[in-house]
Amino acid sequence: MRLKRKGWPKTVAVGYKIAKTARGLHSSGFRDILIQRPEDLEKIDTKTEVARIAATVGERKRLAILERAKALDVRILNPGLAKKPEEVEAEEEAVKAEKIEAEKMEGEKPEGSKKNTSKSSGGQ
Repeated sequence: MRLKRKGWPKTVAVGYKIAKTARGLHSSGFRDILIQRPEDLEKIDTKTEVARIAATVGERKRLAILERAKALDVRILNPGLAKKPEEVEAEEEAVKAEKIEAEKMEGEKPEGSKKNTSKSSGGQ
C-alpha cells in the first residue's frame, strides 16, 4: 500500500476531502436526522434538515411517524411502507378469515375414508 502498487486500495492523501460546507450532508443537500419516535420530528428544521427513520423502528411506530411528518410537512428519506394503515388492517382480517376457513374444512373431513390397503396373504 505504501508503495502505491496495483491491486492495493488507494491510500488516504491530501485532496480526498469534500468541501467543509458539504460534509455530513445528504446528497439532496439537507442535513440527515435520525428519528426513533414521532416526538423527534418536532425538533427538525424543515428548511435545512430531513428525517431518516431508524432501522429498529417497528411498523406501528413507523406509521405514526409518517402521519406526524405529513402533518408537520417534514420530508422522510426512507418511508419504507407501500401500504396504508387501512390496507394493512384489511389484509390482516383476510388472513384471519382464511385461517378460520381452513380450520373448519379440517374439522369436516369424514373419518370413514380410511383405506385398508392390503390383506396379508398366508405364506410366502
